[in-house]
Amino acid sequence: MIPVAGSGPVAGSGSRGSSPGIAALRASGFAEFRRQLAYKTVWNGGRLVVAGRWYPSSKTCSRCGAVKAKLPLRERTYTCTSCGLVLDRDVNAAHNLANLAAGPRGRGGHGGGVNRREWPGGRTGSHP
Repeated sequence: MIPVAGSGPVAGSGSRGSSPGIAALRASGFAEFRRQLAYKTVWNGGRLVVAGRWYPSSKTCSRCGAVKAKLPLRERTYTCTSCGLVLDRDVNAAHNLANLAAGPRGRGGHGGGVNRREWPGGRTGSHP
């Protein structure tokens, strides 16, 4: 998850080897974590870019943008058939997510909108 300074294991926290933040995340669920992340980001004047659930970060070439129809999880190296790029699958996905966040002219993946989301089928909308 996200490393936080000074958030090591706490004795008696009820979860072996986990920080209190991780235990709270397990208790409240990821949806609550996501809601609070959005709230705190806006509160502090930041911008949160959310990749849609079906955003093909692993299947898209981070160099040329070509999208593979299928990429099984057992395939750990991404090889683009269009431009020949060869990268670790996770590194390629990280590049694509960074590009989504930077977006056109560095304004964010969806024109700089906070909490803008891509839905399956190309539909877009904002999270409340």
